[in-house]
Amino acid sequence: MLKDRNTAEEVGQETFIRLYKSLSQYNFKSSLGTYVTRIAINLSLNKLDSIKRRRNRFVQQEEHHKAFESTEASFSAEMENKELVEIGLQSLSPEARSVVVLRMIEGYSVKETSDMFGIAEGTVMSKLNRAMKKMKETLIKYSLKNE
Repeated sequence: MLKDRNTAEEVGQETFIRLYKSLSQYNFKSSLGTYVTRIAINLSLNKLDSIKRRRNRFVQQEEHHKAFESTEASFSAEMENKELVEIGLQSLSPEARSVVVLRMIEGYSVKETSDMFGIAEGTVMSKLNRAMKKMKETLIKYSLKNE
């Protein structure tokens, strides 16, 4: 019933302890063997419930731990991405950095960015294109250096 020799022996010992403690309540309506068997079955069922609860608690803790690790990993990846963006931005001239920040990070349109700088929209797009290429080159060199 318990599928584990050690657990079965433990329940067997507990059965005889319970029998000894409850002999004064034994009413002789059934055989002593039936009474002992009933104690053993009840203790076995209690043990199985206990094992099941412990296993469920372990599974819940494991799921919680996995969820925490997943959150921690995504936070770590997010921090790493922020660091990489910062490294890429630092490789740019202040003017190119400003264009990238306004367009890609702050989300301003090409028109709004051109109005802020007082330059043509085409100029904003070409500055952004050159800046993005420079950032890409910098990050490729950075990743090769850190392998």
